[in-house]
Amino acid sequence: MEFIYRKRNILVNGKVGWVAYDTEFVDCLNDSITIYRKSDGSYFTDGGLTTFNLDCFDRQLDMPTWREDGIVDRICKRYGCEMNGDKEELQALHGSQLIQAIITIYTWMNLRGSDDE
Repeated sequence: MEFIYRKRNILVNGKVGWVAYDTEFVDCLNDSITIYRKSDGSYFTDGGLTTFNLDCFDRQLDMPTWREDGIVDRICKRYGCEMNGDKEELQALHGSQLIQAIITIYTWMNLRGSDDE
């Protein structure tokens, strides 16, 4: 994956449980977007960070939330991702699918926020 500038192993009980990939892309806080791959290679995830940021962003606006308008579901469907678990993690079989979905979500956030200016 050419968009990765750093790869880190995350240990779970002394063994590699996850591999973290820091990308050259930035999130809504101007931090690097990081995705995680299960050590067995079964899927990539954002660890729930995208939906966490969406929730923080939604509290600032007087508009329907991303859950109410279904934007994340539509974006996930478009890029072959899904949302799973209590933390509402975005997950995909390939890292590139996940990155595309995350970037699209952050772009939507930026455009949505600019409507109020």
